[in-house]
Amino acid sequence: MRKVFVLAKTLLKSSSGAAANQKQGRRWWVPLVLAIAFMSMGFSVGMMALGIYEALVPMGAQGVIMPLAMGGTSVVTFIFGVFYTVSVMYHADDVPLLLALPLRPWQILGAKFLTLVVYEYIFQAFILLPVLVVYGYKSAAGAAYILYSVILFAILPVIALSMAAVLMMAVMRFTSFGKNKQAFRFAGGIIALALAIGLNIGMQNATKFTPEQLAALADGSSLVSVLERMFPGLPFASQALIGSNTLSGLWNLLLFVLCSAAALAVFLGLGQLLYFKGLAGVTEAAGKRRLLSDEELDKRTAGTSATRSYIAKELKMLTRSPIAFMNCVLMNLIWPVLVLVMVFTRGGSFAELSGVVASLNAGDAVAVLTGVAAFMSCANAVTSTAVSREGKQLYFMKYIPMPVGKQLMAKVYTGMLLSATGIVLLIVLAVAMGVGVLTALPALALSLLAVVAGSLVGMLIDASRPKLDWLNEQQAIKQNVNVLLHMLAGVLIGTAIIVPVMLLRMSLAGATAYIAALLGLLTLVFLRGMRGAALRIETMDA
Repeated sequence: MRKVFVLAKTLLKSSSGAAANQKQGRRWWVPLVLAIAFMSMGFSVGMMALGIYEALVPMGAQGVIMPLAMGGTSVVTFIFGVFYTVSVMYHADDVPLLLALPLRPWQILGAKFLTLVVYEYIFQAFILLPVLVVYGYKSAAGAAYILYSVILFAILPVIALSMAAVLMMAVMRFTSFGKNKQAFRFAGGIIALALAIGLNIGMQNATKFTPEQLAALADGSSLVSVLERMFPGLPFASQALIGSNTLSGLWNLLLFVLCSAAALAVFLGLGQLLYFKGLAGVTEAAGKRRLLSDEELDKRTAGTSATRSYIAKELKMLTRSPIAFMNCVLMNLIWPVLVLVMVFTRGGSFAELSGVVASLNAGDAVAVLTGVAAFMSCANAVTSTAVSREGKQLYFMKYIPMPVGKQLMAKVYTGMLLSATGIVLLIVLAVAMGVGVLTALPALALSLLAVVAGSLVGMLIDASRPKLDWLNEQQAIKQNVNVLLHMLAGVLIGTAIIVPVMLLRMSLAGATAYIAALLGLLTLVFLRGMRGAALRIETMDA
């Protein structure tokens, strides 16, 4: 077991980029910003739980909130666990290195399982923890409740993750499902995104349930109760907290601990038999072979401009990588889609939002649309990770027969192209909500200009401080502070667009002139900065 814990500690350090952080120095404000973001989300969940609890008190059914929270958390853990298991235990880049070490299959699986449990704690911290706090505070729970909550919080993911891992080990051993890394990661990313949107919608609609509907969740035939019984021993967790001040609570806690230990033992035992055999062929890549006709060969080898070829290369890289696709490409479309989903899943919301839009004068509407477009162009990670994604292959940019400045501009053009797709959807959505065509047209033109400025500032940020020392692309994109700085720049640009127009009550012509002048000036300043950015890349050691 000592080897398991040492390996788990090493895997957590490597996945968090601890070595790179030591080289770059500690940035105290990064965890502070992330903590504030998670605390605000947890506060929203806590307020929702408080509303549900108070609605159930008159009926004496406040205990329903516990199986609701436990069952929902376990279901989401299981679904994410299916994809995390394959990604971490089979598709991770460190798997070939670990296979060469004198370790048994159950030791490798145990270490990787611990890393998955740690990742699940992050999810539980802002979903389950607020519910535990609200229930304990409102029910005036004692020290036993606090102790039981800590224990259950620590071991709750074990059963759901063990079931997901056993399922996927059997699938990987006896089928070819999951062998294609790219397809599997794409599917996992899209399902994860759908779950995130569904969770957001569910949290919003939960407060609209009547007390009778919420109390019905405790009925044995309800969906939540059925989902809770899918995981052996999970009802013991809910009853342990509800009866924490009685002997039955302690008994239920012990039963849940035993169930969790049994699930972990089954997972490790089956892993000893199935894991290594399921790895066969996972590290291989499949290729397509077919003869090209003369026309296809001429078409593929036809000459084209360097910039166009570079943009095509960037688009292929962004769409072939699941992490880049989710955070750079799909992110441009998710904002309009998220607004549509939230509006149409809440009764009367579309009419209310349309009324708010109709109450804006033309100048304010143009400013709001352009400001939102500026933020959207900075909310994706296309240009703010364009240099970082090169990693240790940055030297390649210096050797190809294309000036570095033109390469950086090609990356900017790629970001502009992807951002423009989301902006067009935004304007179409605004027209559907009542914005006039004569207002939407200048808003579209100004929004495209905001896309130019937003893409340029992202490139300047990443070129000035690229994150080149990373082990996997997830660290280059999802753990890159440049993405956060780019979003902050989008907030500042959007504020500079919206606030003066609304405070001065500008007309449509005045607002259009002001925004065009502001964005034009920013674009010129950023374009001049691109020369220095290219020079820094040329003199940078990869």
